[in-house]
Amino acid sequence: MKPSILKNLLRDNPVAVTGMGAFSSAGNSVETLWNAAVAGQGLAAWQEFDFENESLRFAVCTAPALDATSPQMHPVRKMDRCVQLAWVAAEQAWKQAQLEGAYPATRIGIIVASSRGPFSKRNESFKAVGRHKYPPSLSANSTFASLGGALGLALKIRGLGATVSATCASAAFAIGMAAEQILLGNCDAVLVGGTEAPLQSAILAQLHSAGVIGSHEEAQKTCRPFDLTRNGLVLGEGSGFLILESAAAATARKAKIFALLTGWGLSLDNAGRTSVSEDGAGLLQVMEHAMNLADATVEKIGYINAHGTGTKMNDAAEASAVKTLFGEHAAALPCSSTKPVTGHCLGATPALEAIIAIEAIRRGIAPPTANCVQLDPHCPINPLSTGSKATDISMAMSNSIGFWGYHGSLIFARA
Repeated sequence: MKPSILKNLLRDNPVAVTGMGAFSSAGNSVETLWNAAVAGQGLAAWQEFDFENESLRFAVCTAPALDATSPQMHPVRKMDRCVQLAWVAAEQAWKQAQLEGAYPATRIGIIVASSRGPFSKRNESFKAVGRHKYPPSLSANSTFASLGGALGLALKIRGLGATVSATCASAAFAIGMAAEQILLGNCDAVLVGGTEAPLQSAILAQLHSAGVIGSHEEAQKTCRPFDLTRNGLVLGEGSGFLILESAAAATARKAKIFALLTGWGLSLDNAGRTSVSEDGAGLLQVMEHAMNLADATVEKIGYINAHGTGTKMNDAAEASAVKTLFGEHAAALPCSSTKPVTGHCLGATPALEAIIAIEAIRRGIAPPTANCVQLDPHCPINPLSTGSKATDISMAMSNSIGFWGYHGSLIFARA
């Protein structure tokens, strides 16, 4: 679809956010996520992971334990942990939007994003090979489609469904695609978000081998976005979900609108499997696309939730792209990473950070970047290293960068 066509559709039929749900190391709600983001304290803790001949300790951000036997978890009690995390956040968003009975089931869609998907169930399926009785449930429960399938079954959704995987930008792609389905008239509302349960020895071994896992004597200070001493990320687990629907339809049914999704940019850079262009060209491209779609100027953006993983290359590339796009305005524009709080939840991260961006607009507060003590001169942005800032935010941007060059940028505006 040509950008001009999409822009016209969005102008005539704005897309609203009417529900949000979150489950992360910060707690089991949007409120706990927001409070932790504003507090600006790293939440990583040490955890032992078993490898073939040894046990290694990593700083990770772990979401609260779930009781699969509780009545709330009944629909997903036998599913992978990432599906269970998704269910908690998705149910919050669903109930907040009061979507039950609002539209025919065939007019409600569901798009779920993840980088690693039901990793535990896949591992279980490999280990079960050769057993006398192979668990038949693994045939369905180890698929990526189980993420959306289980939620759709529990909520009796019968509209469009899909699972999206675009590495660490997965949920950003899902959100943009969900909005497009609404604009095309294929759905009245879409439950969209991301989920990830990657705290597995194999995944930590992969990321450690790739050289992106950070280190520090204190676990909570391991992730240090934009800091001169940064040396890598902290892995986290969690889930975030939004309800998107036509603003006109939401208004007609008197639903509360938390924000408008006014722009998005999605692309694939060709910088390599795990790297980014040094000048952040890929991210610059999607930010420009999102701003064009949102009809936004650099002055209109009041806050950026940065990808900010705490890795040397990514942070510098992102800061370069922000500086290029926003020019002199970048020095004053609040731009923070909240990954020390949530950890890097891979494909779920863009959904959690979209929620933080929306809350920043609603509350008029830009959260800080935890652990950024000495700003790297190669990161010429304003990471709010001294604390949160009260400011009027009419528009907020949320950026995502992933392996294989997947880039996403979302823009939300005050309702």
